[in-house]
Amino acid sequence: MERDLILLAGLAFLPLAFVGFVSAWADRRRPVPGLIMLALGLGMAGWAQFTHPGGGYAWADVPQMALTVLARILY
Repeated sequence: MERDLILLAGLAFLPLAFVGFVSAWADRRRPVPGLIMLALGLGMAGWAQFTHPGGGYAWADVPQMALTVLARILY
């Protein structure tokens, strides 16, 4: 369960990193928040992918895994 949650959190940070990069580009400033989000997202998703006992996750498994994690959190 924890590995699934960490993977989903890492995947959630990646679009936020893109938004941070675009915002920094539009304001002509350094993309420090975007770099932090990118490092967090890649680190969390990479750790979850490489330590998965089945050899890694498939992209087709992510929607069902998200629903399972959400159901465990809510119930």
